[in-house]
Amino acid sequence: MNGKIKKLINEAVIKIIEHTSSQAKMEHLQEKHNVKIHFIPKRYRIFGGILQSMNIQFGNFIEVLMALLVENDGRYKIISDYSGKKNNSFELSLKNEILIDNYITRCQTENINIDVEFPKLLKQIIANNNGRIIKFKHDIDLLFRDKTTDKIYYLECKYNDDHDTGKFVDINRKFIKTYAYLAKELNITDSDKLIPILFFFTNKKMKGNIYIPENSNIGRGKNFFEEFLKVKYDDVDQYLLNLSESPDAIKAFKDLYDKTMST
Repeated sequence: MNGKIKKLINEAVIKIIEHTSSQAKMEHLQEKHNVKIHFIPKRYRIFGGILQSMNIQFGNFIEVLMALLVENDGRYKIISDYSGKKNNSFELSLKNEILIDNYITRCQTENINIDVEFPKLLKQIIANNNGRIIKFKHDIDLLFRDKTTDKIYYLECKYNDDHDTGKFVDINRKFIKTYAYLAKELNITDSDKLIPILFFFTNKKMKGNIYIPENSNIGRGKNFFEEFLKVKYDDVDQYLLNLSESPDAIKAFKDLYDKTMST
């Protein structure tokens, strides 16, 4: 793992701590909890809110880290016009809007073989990119091209596979619709040229996915790294672990705790 990646991780962790413990953030949390009646003392609720905010920001950091790892690999090119952008302008055909919603419903109500039906769905999406159009502003986590095969990979990045049932459905629906946006935007005519991957940074698998095929379109931690990247997953994982337990990190969190308890 090269120095550039280590530097990114270090700077990101420091930035997250500084941002979430700023005076403005502390004052906002104080105002928020002043009006709440709760048996947990306010200062502990504030500290819990800071930690929750850090978790959210760390999830966003995973997107940046994965983009850097892909870019540094040398075999891929980040498609910077869309990748990492939060307000891309896209179009979706009404046919595909209905097609995707129907597919989600079928997955929930029928015992379909998603290893067969999901590739069919991608081909149908490409065939239905015409007719009445719906316009959207939409974010893309990571989009990159293999320099050798010219295949494009779309990654929807998540830190951990731990989402509740309702949110899990939305994640998969969004993932498929984003594929449809990109297929139209990039003028894809062959489903083998644009590969969607629902990526989880950790190896944890909470439950089986009834919408997306596990072996072809879901990437999990170590397996994804072994297939796509030269850097080892265990090296990145161990570096993050060592960083979290380092004297500097422990002191930073102790100082943050003391600061919160004194408010």
